[in-house]
Amino acid sequence: MIAAALLVVLAAAPAAASATPAPAERAARTTVQGSLRSAGERTPVVGAKVFATARRGPAWTREAVSGEDGRFILTDLPAPDFILTVVAAEHQRLEQPTTAPFWRRRKPPVIYLQPVGTGSYRTIVQQERTARPSPFSARLSPDEIQGLPGSQGDPLRALQNLPGVARAPGGLGLLVLRGATPNQSQVFFGEHPLPRAFHVPGLASVVQTGVLQDLQYVPGNFSTHYGNAVGGVVTMTPRVGRRDGLHGHAKLDITSAGALVEGALGKGSFLMAAQRGYLDLVLKALPSDVRGEQFIRPRYNDYQLIFDHPVGQGATLTARVLGATDTIEYPDTTYSAGSNFALRAGFHRFDLAYRKRHGTWDFLLAPAARLDRTVYESSQLYRRRSDVVGLLRAELTARPSRRFHVTLGVDTQVDRFITRMRLAEPSTGGPAAPPGDETPDTANRGVVSTSGLYVSSMIGGGRFTLFPGVRVNAFTAPDSAAFAVDPRVLARVVAHERVILQFGAGLYSQASQRKIEQTSGFISNSQNPYGGTTSIAGFGPLVLPGALRYLDARLEFDPRGRVGAARAVQLSANVHVDITRTLTFDSTVFYRRVRDNLPLLLDSPSLPDAGTQTWGIEAMLRHDLTARLFGWVAYTFMVSKLGYATWDVVRPNLPADFDQRHNLVLLLGYKLPRRWSIAGRFRVVTGLPYTPRVGAQLEQGQWTRPLDGPVNSARLPVFHQLDIRIDRTWVYKRSMVAAYLDVQNLYNRQNPEGVLYNYDYSDQRAVVGVPILPVLGVRVTY
Repeated sequence: MIAAALLVVLAAAPAAASATPAPAERAARTTVQGSLRSAGERTPVVGAKVFATARRGPAWTREAVSGEDGRFILTDLPAPDFILTVVAAEHQRLEQPTTAPFWRRRKPPVIYLQPVGTGSYRTIVQQERTARPSPFSARLSPDEIQGLPGSQGDPLRALQNLPGVARAPGGLGLLVLRGATPNQSQVFFGEHPLPRAFHVPGLASVVQTGVLQDLQYVPGNFSTHYGNAVGGVVTMTPRVGRRDGLHGHAKLDITSAGALVEGALGKGSFLMAAQRGYLDLVLKALPSDVRGEQFIRPRYNDYQLIFDHPVGQGATLTARVLGATDTIEYPDTTYSAGSNFALRAGFHRFDLAYRKRHGTWDFLLAPAARLDRTVYESSQLYRRRSDVVGLLRAELTARPSRRFHVTLGVDTQVDRFITRMRLAEPSTGGPAAPPGDETPDTANRGVVSTSGLYVSSMIGGGRFTLFPGVRVNAFTAPDSAAFAVDPRVLARVVAHERVILQFGAGLYSQASQRKIEQTSGFISNSQNPYGGTTSIAGFGPLVLPGALRYLDARLEFDPRGRVGAARAVQLSANVHVDITRTLTFDSTVFYRRVRDNLPLLLDSPSLPDAGTQTWGIEAMLRHDLTARLFGWVAYTFMVSKLGYATWDVVRPNLPADFDQRHNLVLLLGYKLPRRWSIAGRFRVVTGLPYTPRVGAQLEQGQWTRPLDGPVNSARLPVFHQLDIRIDRTWVYKRSMVAAYLDVQNLYNRQNPEGVLYNYDYSDQRAVVGVPILPVLGVRVTY
């Protein structure tokens, strides 16, 4: 028996040995690795599935998943020659054979995947419903902004296509939120407001799209985090530079050129961007019979530098430097010696932002300093204003639970200004100074400030959330001070898994001043409600809507005078419905009543106060960006009235400067094969009101004074326009090239933007806006 068992064991031994691979065969199994990048932007592709399958012989398969840095490792491969297959979200499927030399490089190979989309913007433009809520919220994806006709990828100009935002006269860059004048709203970059959001005369934003991470659009009922505004708020959150290599882009079109560079810097990152507008050179290159001998010559530039670095556990320090300068000249002397003018304006700002998170506590400390300078020159007048502005925002947030958090914060802005004004002498050829101009050369200085202490909280969650808060404001001027307490409350109700209701109510305040304009003896105020007419550089025959006076808030050169606190009541209710996964509907009913509360002038106690009343409804049916289609239908009906009173209740009964009753925007974009895309926008908008001139009289036998009719008693005709944009993108391994053709006013509609009177104001003709305008541009991203 023992012998028989031994024979069985000896017979089985060779068979077992043959089932075990030889050492040489075990060594033949290999491991390879590489990294996945998105072609063009070279960003790591995370979570992609990588498969290796046999090219010949017995079938076998191995798989791996790419990590946060895009790297993958395939192990236990029977052969180094195989078919590589990569499947990644938002990228085209890759399938190609590979050989052993492909994997035996000194550095692991980098495999580039072609993205499915055509856009190259990484900017996230959105408003989250859970952060600093508003009864209306909007989200625009990067591809939507890139493809919007007429905006050239500018985020603030893209906002003009949303409900509640009026069309600016002449298509210029003004943010008019629910009928409020531009200086009644605030635009923030980071933690602090910008002195202006657009370049003069509003051709582009003072901040490029590429430096933004997030943009929130709040046309009314904003939270207590923000003050010194009785209209709405737009907040632009700057992003930090990428740390996955050196990246950048350059763009060029017929009006401007720009560039951006970003990358890692030690443990942190840097981002640098700049752009230059040269419309003055373009206009100068046109034949004189097209542009005329005298034409407005605008040019602008801006820059942004952002450095970010971690400083300990849970803390970061960010430094930003940004600025913008503008020059606009008009050399015309056809009608009078005072028709020519030059305006130079600029600001430079330095920010620091320290943020730290410790458990359930968040802390923010953000000081900043800003230098402003504005100069206006003509043959009749020289005015200059210089400002040194100190800014500070500090916040402490506690989040003890998911259903409750509270923020205590303070913000302040202290502005030390110096102004100078000089009138031309009669011997210089200019007309004699009008009566009341008794000071030909004056210089003034002073300090004005705006400060706020605020508490904001969130209570609840789930189906019902309440956001109560209160803000205490202080406004100071050299001669006086004003205070205001603004309680606010916002509520969100989830009525259904597809239906959200939002409500808002609150008080809002802003500094207001009334002062004497020494150049004409005319009494004005910071809200500037008097009249609905503005003229350029004393060019009296040209009458434009009063809205154009807000192209640059710094045109209010001298902030001296007593300060008041304009007060506003805002109410709104919003319903949001998710009709399908990609189709949504929003509608908002809103009401706002503002009184300027202008301080009393001792020498003119009978001057009236001003107030406005605005109400309306907004609606938007929107198709979110999918693989091919995006677009929306946005409609706003609004009534905005202006009124005056001494110290009684103001009863608005006149059309306000931005009384734009109907505003309809139809926008549709579609992505075609081979990375082509096309988008169109059609707008129909009620014309803005203006104050007509009904005659003239000769003053002192030297100059003609126009006689104005009732304030804003006339209205420009209805505006309508069709814009088309075509894009084509080429994606290479390490770069992308995008070209676009943006044709504005496709059917060359002659839209009146103003009225031009003859020398004695006995006749008039319309001043039309921009004719058909094709804009060709190119952008290279590395």
